[in-house]
Amino acid sequence: MKFCKKFVLCMLAIAAVASTAFAQQPERAPYSRGRGNFTFTEYEPLKEKPIQVYYYVPKKGDITKMRVLFAMHGAQRTSSPAIRAWRYFAEREGFIVIAPQYSKKFYREWEYQFGGIVRKGKVQPRENWTYNSIEAIFDHFKKITGSTAEVYDMFGQSAGGQFTHRFALAMPEARLNIAVAANPGSWTFPLVNGLPSKTIDGKTYSYPYSVKGTPMANDEVLKKFFSRKLYIQIGKNDVATSGKYVPTKDNALSQGKHRLDRARNMYKVSKKLAKKNKWEFNWEKVEVKGIGHGTMGMVYGKYTEDANGKKKYSIDDYTKTSAYYLLFEKDEQARKR
Repeated sequence: MKFCKKFVLCMLAIAAVASTAFAQQPERAPYSRGRGNFTFTEYEPLKEKPIQVYYYVPKKGDITKMRVLFAMHGAQRTSSPAIRAWRYFAEREGFIVIAPQYSKKFYREWEYQFGGIVRKGKVQPRENWTYNSIEAIFDHFKKITGSTAEVYDMFGQSAGGQFTHRFALAMPEARLNIAVAANPGSWTFPLVNGLPSKTIDGKTYSYPYSVKGTPMANDEVLKKFFSRKLYIQIGKNDVATSGKYVPTKDNALSQGKHRLDRARNMYKVSKKLAKKNKWEFNWEKVEVKGIGHGTMGMVYGKYTEDANGKKKYSIDDYTKTSAYYLLFEKDEQARKR
């Protein structure tokens, strides 16, 4: 009897160890099939500021040949909505979703939405810019999986849209393929002399509301910025002028009265500048009818409602203004990369 008890206790101990090892498996072997996450500290300048990387890898297909999509979260700082919005498309179409989560503990607003470029008016060392972590995560992904992908796409909603378009601006050599900046609360206007205030005479705003005072305030960088394939995607119903995550200070209001207005103005100003300088301009403005502020709505472009008024989304029912269509169907050549 004593032997049996000892045997059972021994087996339970082994099971506990095995269970713990299994729970920690994603930390040791990231990018397993399905949904998972791991802590990323591989980028040396930011190693003391860990990033929790969430991902979705299709359960079938050759991982080494799959396209890679970075999905950037909003101001609530959780990657769950991004994974939830993209996973079914990823499974069907065979692409990988990587959704880094930048916690507020380590990445404040100026370090996430604004990329860590400027703090209290002073430009930070380039190697410390948060945007570098994307390139580092991509290199880590390729090393772990043997991926042959040479570029990646990016989608960001709300604060993630801020991150996305500023990333496209600040990282001209990054391996970014197609970017969709959805519903940002503010933009970095390509105005080297600053963004003029609409209410304060003679007042101008520098970064992050314009490129003024940054290394991006030069023709070479702006020319590269305009040449990128960037979609300014905005919900036509995203017209709130107040709320927890709605920027309401003069710096944002000087870009427009709400997110829809600001997106239109960003596109108009940028297109005008590119035309004036005879620069290549590969941006498109896409307005999503019937959609306000939300990841699912921007990814699918539409929804239906059940008997209880709950929104329903289907991977077989999306619009040509959806982020999915823009990234994976509109550009035939992009799909073949």
